[in-house]
Amino acid sequence: MAINRYRNTTIVINHNEEYKDIISRRGMNSIVHFSFDQFKEIKVRDVPELHFYKHIWTSSDRFFKLAYAFYGDAGYWWIIAYFNNAPLETDLSVGDTVLIPTPLEVLLSAMEI
Repeated sequence: MAINRYRNTTIVINHNEEYKDIISRRGMNSIVHFSFDQFKEIKVRDVPELHFYKHIWTSSDRFFKLAYAFYGDAGYWWIIAYFNNAPLETDLSVGDTVLIPTPLEVLLSAMEI
């Protein structure tokens, strides 16, 4: 049931001066980003079937590991990142509470994916 998260996304080429050192170290001229503006914003009150498991973030946690544990598919790591407003695992600190929305089918339907 994996869905390619890059489907219907806009590719953005980043030449931003802020990333100049990173781009240079990688021997590149730019960085490619993907825009995910197409996701429907989820209002939890509008999806009463949706439940959240609270997980305390540890130093060995990774989004893909949590996605595999809760959804049976590591490819859904981006859902956990999306719901925690943490695009990168480095946005979280040990001890932070991570919300994991379930069930997956209800969530994907509500996001219109």
